[in-house]
Order: sequence, then C-alpha cells, then structure tokens
Amino acid sequence: MTTTATPTPTPLAGAYMPEILSLAKRGLFWAILYGLFARGVRGGCLTPADGATTCYTATLDPSPLVWLAMAVIFVISLGRASRATETTVVSRVLRRAATAMWLLPLVAAAIGLVTFFTADPAAWADTPPPPNVRYEITTD
Repeated sequence: MTTTATPTPTPLAGAYMPEILSLAKRGLFWAILYGLFARGVRGGCLTPADGATTCYTATLDPSPLVWLAMAVIFVISLGRASRATETTVVSRVLRRAATAMWLLPLVAAAIGLVTFFTADPAAWADTPPPPNVRYEITTD
C-alpha cells in the first residue's frame, strides 16, 4: 500500500516581508500625519435675544477610532496575506491595504475639519458635541 502525499500550498507572506515592513512604516507615517493635521480650534461669541452674551471655544482632536481602524486594516491584511498561496493575491492584499492606510486618515481628517468648521456653534450649546471635540462655554 503506497500513500501519496498531497503537496500543501506554501504561504508566501515571508517572501513579502519588505513589502509588509513598508506597509507598516507607511501606516505609521499616515497615522502621525493624521494626528498632526486633524486638529482645529474655533471660538466666538453668540448674543441671543435676551442680551446675555455666550462665548465658546471648541477644540477638535483626532479621533482614536481612525487609528483603531488603521490598525485593524493592517492586522486583517497581514492575516489575509499569510493565508494566500498565490503571489498575485499577496500583492493585491498588500496594495489594497496600502491604499486604505493613506485614504482612511486623509478622508477622516477632511470630513472632520469640514464638519467642525461649518457646524453651527449654537447647536452645540444644547446638544453635546462629538466625542473628539472639547467645548467650553462662558456666559456673561
């Protein structure tokens, strides 16, 4: 009785270690840029009909959810690349992850800044601001 061994596919992620390290470095680079540029400060005073002046200062900070999403993208792409058995699949997974690693913080920063600077400050007096916005109100 002879048994034939079926060849098991060899994972290719080890051969792509330079690309994986490059993905990690680029992800770190974009995470740092997001942390630096997704900030804003806005202030002013509102005078309602009763005559009491209400002044506010709002500070936008980077959202930790963006960093978490970037880490999840990196980990999932590593998992998919480690299970891949074809070079085209590994390349595609790493290429898509690299695109997501710069696109996510760029879009999140743009949306956050536009929303922050175009929002009506009077609305924040009645409802709480988003979690990554610190809001201080002083009334005269």
